[in-house]
Amino acid sequence: MNCQSFETESGYLCVYEKDGRVFKIQFNQRCEGKINREIATQFQEYLEGRRKTLDFPVEVPGTEFQKRVWASLRKIPYGHVVTYKELAEKLKTAPRAVGQALKANPLPIYFPCHRVVAKDSIGGFTGGIQWKRMLLKIEGCEF
Repeated sequence: MNCQSFETESGYLCVYEKDGRVFKIQFNQRCEGKINREIATQFQEYLEGRRKTLDFPVEVPGTEFQKRVWASLRKIPYGHVVTYKELAEKLKTAPRAVGQALKANPLPIYFPCHRVVAKDSIGGFTGGIQWKRMLLKIEGCEF
């Protein structure tokens, strides 16, 4: 297992990789080491606003429902947001169930849960609202 930290205006982001597959991304964590160079480059380019998609191999633990929700996040275009309700309707489930799946997302940014907002506000985010604001700002969506 390897991990690498990226420093941002909101704090450190730590990416964990094993055998060329990313399996965990944590906000507000710092670790020492290096991950696969191509993966690190993609993260750096994304954080600098120069990359719109991350396309490296991942290892995703989770229930079938969680994986279905997370896969749907990858279909939300860069620079766009949807509400919990809109996503739930598309998946034929409840907004609360969507929120619980997003809370369990082991790969935020790769599965861009920051693109899901509440009807009248930015909504929640496991890394903290400052991270969600920063990620949306990188993508040109300000709240």
